[in-house]
Amino acid sequence: MNHKLNSSNIVYFISNRCSQTIGGVQTIIRLIEEGMPKQRFVEIPLVYRKKSIKLDKLPNVEIANFKYNSKDKNRIFKNKSNELKEMSIIPESKVIVFGVQKLLMMSKKDLERNEIIIFQSNRPDITFGTIDKDKIPFLIKDRLKYIDKFLFYTEEDKKEIMKYLDNSQVEYHFKSYIVPNPSKTQRNQICKHTNNIMYMGRFDIIQKNIKEYMRLANRIYPKYSLNAYGYGFNKVLLKCSKVNIKGIIKDISEVADKNSILLLLSNYEGFGNVLVEAFSVGMPVIVYDSYPAAKSIVTSGAGKLIPYGNLEGVETAIEEILKDEDTFKSYSTKAFEESKKYVKEDIVKKYIHVIWDEI
Repeated sequence: MNHKLNSSNIVYFISNRCSQTIGGVQTIIRLIEEGMPKQRFVEIPLVYRKKSIKLDKLPNVEIANFKYNSKDKNRIFKNKSNELKEMSIIPESKVIVFGVQKLLMMSKKDLERNEIIIFQSNRPDITFGTIDKDKIPFLIKDRLKYIDKFLFYTEEDKKEIMKYLDNSQVEYHFKSYIVPNPSKTQRNQICKHTNNIMYMGRFDIIQKNIKEYMRLANRIYPKYSLNAYGYGFNKVLLKCSKVNIKGIIKDISEVADKNSILLLLSNYEGFGNVLVEAFSVGMPVIVYDSYPAAKSIVTSGAGKLIPYGNLEGVETAIEEILKDEDTFKSYSTKAFEESKKYVKEDIVKKYIHVIWDEI
């Protein structure tokens, strides 16, 4: 639908958490809010815990809860926190939703009266909250026709998501956009040739596949050292391996001169922000092809895309990239060149264009 909207309208964000926390979606929300300081924003988080808040609220941002109406069976979200004021979505607004399944939180009246913009926030099946492979849950099928715009990470993600839609034979009329996640790391080619490789992220078994790093470290030691920067209760598992636990860092630039390759061997990812952060310091990457976006991010010469579970392939890729100074420099230069695609300021401009673009 084509609403008459201008910068005086409210822009709503519906997501798991608000921008006062730290993470991929929260970073995107905060960057958009900072990019339009005169625009009024309202964040409607699914989870709001004061003890988890790590950032200050911006002056142009409110945090609210859906106004709950017991007669409206379509609205299933109710936050009991006393800190959140209840708010109805004002008609003729723009509503940015991170994950299609969150459309269930909105009434059909709100879906009809506002411009609905979906931002992809995870791999395709999680974006839809699907259970049956390659199919969209029947609960949200009738909601897809209300989507006005759909922002995909990459062309690969778009292909996968469109396959879900076509397989499910649902009605949709949205305008499509391709915008990758930005790098929060400033571009500076400081990565050096060493015998150290690294992982940065949660010490998590289910998504991050932390046991894979343990197996790899045991294979490549002592020729190469695997350093892990992050947090999580699975830290105790890493201590039983050859992985070197290095603690928490805020930005990969802090350790770019001490490590030469970034590993991302996850069971799944949405986008994998750490990859573009590695590119920003000229660090090549080795990645499992366990999610669609990886095929677009890991380009030839900037790193290696390895079939999921092929540890021998990972080991061979490490040998190839680090075999000598010149080879490493070639990969580093290509990685740094790729980082131009993910400059924060450029990506934010694209987000703003998507929001205000005419349908």
